[in-house]
Amino acid sequence: MTETILAKRYGDYREYAAAGALSAVIRCSWMHHAPEGPPVPRIAVVPDGCVDLLWTEAGFLIAGPDRTAAFPRLRPGETILGLRLRPGIARHLLRCDLDALAGKVVPLADIRTHGLSAHHDRLLAASGPRQRLRLLQALFAAEMAELPALRPDAAALHALGASRPPDAIAAEIGVTTRTLRRISIAEFGYGPKTLARILRLQDLLGRIASPAASLAGLAAEAGFADQAHMNREVLALTSLTPGEIRRQMRG
Repeated sequence: MTETILAKRYGDYREYAAAGALSAVIRCSWMHHAPEGPPVPRIAVVPDGCVDLLWTEAGFLIAGPDRTAAFPRLRPGETILGLRLRPGIARHLLRCDLDALAGKVVPLADIRTHGLSAHHDRLLAASGPRQRLRLLQALFAAEMAELPALRPDAAALHALGASRPPDAIAAEIGVTTRTLRRISIAEFGYGPKTLARILRLQDLLGRIASPAASLAGLAAEAGFADQAHMNREVLALTSLTPGEIRRQMRG
């Protein structure tokens, strides 16, 4: 059986915290270089409630929101640059509801004619991946300066979604549960219950490498009913068990 490896543990993956005005619109920027050599194993990109703007030598892509793990194929030696967008940004950037993009990676040009696409040759001409990433950040910051004011609903839903039931979140932000569901589908690509599952998974992943914590303890800390519930959810969302993820994260 083909081994499944977390994308962040394969090849050279690096994340960079957003700084300055860019931090209002992206969570981070990142660079992923696949190693040269034989065909790659199965790589799992686990769902995180986000949309990413990608750039490769072939052009700009949008990685839509995932409900479960995605398994992209990376070419040996390929480098991908990415910007992980904050909640509420992707829908304004793309001018479409995100449920249309759930589970998909599509060329930016297939969604809308976008000013960023005109800069592909500039990115190709940059002297290396780090320089390209800095240029991509600058181009995106300029693009975001022209966006209208964003509604706070998506950010609030993301902040509360892992720990509060939908009716409590709806009351907190002053909408009906039906309106909350519409907001969640438009801004995240799925309803608030699916978002809550994904955010709980991300909470677990932030803790799982800790050498001191037991898996049962981690299940409680991350908000699962018990360890069996955690095992089922993690396997369903990632195709890996918590133990397998922990071994890879400790790498």
